[in-house]
Amino acid sequence: MVERFSLQDTEDLSPPQFFLSEDQISSYKEEGFLILRNVLSPHLMSRLSSGSSDLSATPCLHCAMTYYDTAPLLHSYDNVCQRPELIHQNFHEVLYRSTLAHISSQLMDNRPIRILRTNTLGSRAGQTIPLRWHADHAIFPGQRKCGDGLVVWMPIGNTSYADANGLVVLKKSHKIHEEMIDNGTWFENQGSVHGQRLHLEFYKSLVKTHEKEEPTLNPGDAILFDRCTVHSASGVNSRNIRRNSWQIRFFADPQQFERDLYKYYPSSAITDEKNANEEGFLSGPHLPQIWPKTIPGEQHAIRQGHLLRTRQEWFLFMLGYPRHLFISNVVRSAESLGFSLQHPLFSVLVRLGEILQIV
Repeated sequence: MVERFSLQDTEDLSPPQFFLSEDQISSYKEEGFLILRNVLSPHLMSRLSSGSSDLSATPCLHCAMTYYDTAPLLHSYDNVCQRPELIHQNFHEVLYRSTLAHISSQLMDNRPIRILRTNTLGSRAGQTIPLRWHADHAIFPGQRKCGDGLVVWMPIGNTSYADANGLVVLKKSHKIHEEMIDNGTWFENQGSVHGQRLHLEFYKSLVKTHEKEEPTLNPGDAILFDRCTVHSASGVNSRNIRRNSWQIRFFADPQQFERDLYKYYPSSAITDEKNANEEGFLSGPHLPQIWPKTIPGEQHAIRQGHLLRTRQEWFLFMLGYPRHLFISNVVRSAESLGFSLQHPLFSVLVRLGEILQIV
């Protein structure tokens, strides 16, 4: 089992700076993404690769529960870990000692930055990750707008190619997603499992009207994209090589606490009232500030391990979300048999589950 590493002191830290050009910022806001080359130093990439190897070789409870604490979409990956920086020093170091927080702040109007969550996602050599167009908007705070949250995606170890499960984004797709929010379509569908499937079908249809960006990303490169940008793994692995990546989700501070739209799913930190301060804004160690500097009290709680659950705590927590457990296990079983989420069987199961009030 992976033991929790002794994390470095980041209780009063200002991450290093990296200044973007006006053209880079304008391009990001117009296209919905920005590609940066060699944004991580060879030293930080070495640390990231070493940490990823540790987590892959020695499973732990914290990482294993990622399959059940997040979207069922992640069941197609061979190994995943949510917030690896809480248990491994190398991920902690790269997150807090890289320039990514300052870069993200510039793309979100130079506002303070908080960490929403991070994920490592890995696949086996020869495995093909299904093509699933989607946007990450729903997991961010502030459901009524785009532009104040983003995803940093970077390969670990291997170069990311479009024909090897690489990340693909749809240019300018964040703009039509914002139109969905403005006209109310987003909120009409988001409150049910069937409605969320309609969203996935809509995202899939955008391939006909939006140009794809299929970047080749080397270790040290990163692509940053808006919370509303539609993206997917390529659905192709003709090279038969392993894909391994790290995703970081940042959001602009302040954000008000909002009630969860999906009351039957495990709460992320943004939907837990204990993570709101007296003024009703999200704060605390589950959503720590990283830019322009860290907050001592938040970092102290992280270093003390207060955010990690024991086996018993996980058991009791997940019992509170039986519908999510049911859906996760249905998806996991169906995908092991080769069914995709676009298969008609899923539509039938979802409709049946809603009639029986299972989902």
